[in-house]
Amino acid sequence: MSTDTLRYFDYAATTPADPRVMEAMFGCMGVAGVFGNPASNSHAAGLKARDVVEQARAQVAALIGAEPSEIVWTSGATESNNLALKGFFEREPTRRHLVTSKLEHKAILDTASHLERFGVSVTYLAPDPSGEISPAAVKAACSHHTGLVSLMMVNNEIGTLTNIAEISRIVHAAGALLHVDAAQAAGKTAIDVKAMGIDLLSMSAHKFYGPKGIGALYVSRDVASRIACQMHGGGHEQGLRSGTLPTHQIVGMGTACELARIEMAADNERIAQLSERLLNGVRASGVVTQNVSLAARIPHTLSLTVDLPSFLPSMLADDLAVSSTSACNSAAGKPSHVLTGVGLSEDSAARTIRLSLGRFTTQADVDFAVECFRNAIERCMEVSTGGQDVQIKQLSNDVSVAGQLSGADVLAAHAVGFRSIVCNRHDGEAADQAEFANIAEVANSLGMAAHYLPVTSGDITVEDAATFSLLINELPKPILAYCRTGTRSATLWDMACTEQG
Repeated sequence: MSTDTLRYFDYAATTPADPRVMEAMFGCMGVAGVFGNPASNSHAAGLKARDVVEQARAQVAALIGAEPSEIVWTSGATESNNLALKGFFEREPTRRHLVTSKLEHKAILDTASHLERFGVSVTYLAPDPSGEISPAAVKAACSHHTGLVSLMMVNNEIGTLTNIAEISRIVHAAGALLHVDAAQAAGKTAIDVKAMGIDLLSMSAHKFYGPKGIGALYVSRDVASRIACQMHGGGHEQGLRSGTLPTHQIVGMGTACELARIEMAADNERIAQLSERLLNGVRASGVVTQNVSLAARIPHTLSLTVDLPSFLPSMLADDLAVSSTSACNSAAGKPSHVLTGVGLSEDSAARTIRLSLGRFTTQADVDFAVECFRNAIERCMEVSTGGQDVQIKQLSNDVSVAGQLSGADVLAAHAVGFRSIVCNRHDGEAADQAEFANIAEVANSLGMAAHYLPVTSGDITVEDAATFSLLINELPKPILAYCRTGTRSATLWDMACTEQG
């Protein structure tokens, strides 16, 4: 996918709906379509809707080797994960131990944290040196108290593959069940829930060219009675998930699954070739490292760290839709738990980019991305050879912080792509500091916005944070905030994130 101004490399975040999916969905919308409520059994409109829903259920089941009756519709993998974990432990009186990993999606980690408050003990496995969750680690963690093991099949940030088939044998030998988060795996790698020994499996349609807002939980018929409903109402989906079924979204997911089943092998071969071309192109610079390169992986996702102190992921934001995994996390600017979990330092994590390719990625997109990396790297090297050594810490795609700046530092910040400067220290705090008026003069001469918001060390108020948040929302991005050490600016950001949720 490409436009005149942006090339899309964030397929792991979401995918565009395939035109064939859209066409199928449109047939279920409007008075001339199959718009009825699938639960309305007393008239033809409802019966037609039920028929297409059941056809879609069979299409989803066929993609993963399940029976149609084992597919439960949900709003997406997040809800599926919650239903699997909470639903299991609500009905499990004795085996109150959950095994998961430190690399899981927040939909699992936050659910596990919630369960801990209700007496479930949780073991969080660490990856091995290659970046994978090993069967040996699972075996060591399982005991006669273990009720459920929950692991993702493909990691959403680094693309690593987990050996689910071997792990399932270990889990079942321990008398536990296995839940798999397959949000990043469905449609990208072969899944056979029966052959692989999976008891529960979560999916989201929008990860493989279907619509947002629809997903499924595979529940093996052998364990369905052990899962408690988490959304009550009309008793839909065999009593496991109530709510009127969104026919058009379900049909979209079914169509996406059918296309994936037929076209996955060809898609993967093409994507693997493009991924190799991209990787070779950016590594030719000599300063780009592929993370966990020795691990088993899918070709769709590349995690790349640029080994230059002045590099910021935001330098690519105008041209490439990519993911920076150092964004504001829950309440503060923290590095990705996945990247630090596989051994990256906080600094390296802040210079890491996730590029994910998909069905509509072209060779032209890949070559354009390589050129964008080359240009950003050249700018960083020019800053380095020019003698500027401003230390910048990226807190999100939009905000970075630094210590005291000089006019030369502003020049360097502009060179690597910053568009706004915010000063958070008072003039006159140190004899050698540049006055803000001088900083603003240099910034304005470069076309950058500059704003003065001084705060007092150790006495930052909620009002200060609210004002800072407004500035962040209004100023051109990316933004570099600074004070004497960068600490006050970072504190303002942390407080602003906390206030926002």
